Amino acid sequence: MAGLVERADQVVVARVSAQQARWDGDQIVTDVLLEVEDAVHGSASTGDTLMLVRLGGAIDDLGMRVEGEPSFNDGNRYLVFLREWRGMYRPVGMSQGVMRVQEQADGTRIVEPGGAGLSLVTRPGGPPALGALWRPRTLSSVRDQIRRLAREP
Repeated sequence: MAGLVERADQVVVARVSAQQARWDGDQIVTDVLLEVEDAVHGSASTGDTLMLVRLGGAIDDLGMRVEGEPSFNDGNRYLVFLREWRGMYRPVGMSQGVMRVQEQADGTRIVEPGGAGLSLVTRPGGPPALGALWRPRTLSSVRDQIRRLAREP
């Protein structure tokens, strides 16, 4: 988690309002429009609209998939760690930096671990390769952890 926070320019809870695949040179990318519901870290504000670009997507009958890139569903809510890139944003750590937020029947919001399509490996002699979130946690506890990490030098 500390690595994601350190590399992120913005950390937000946002709802996906639209997605559009396009060509970027010889590759397909998808622009994902995010409506900020909660600005956890960075200069974004509630109500802002941010554009995230992810590698891959589908145009007509041609598709491109990049393992480890996040996928999004319109209308779903995500906790997203974003880094500026070419006037847009990219997810930090690929799909590790995109965590689905689910609302429980009692109104509690739960953050699910990110990292779909990724395998974390350890370099020989290096520290263990651990994901940012090992199990689902409440959004309030994850938000508190992010804000605490953002204040640490």
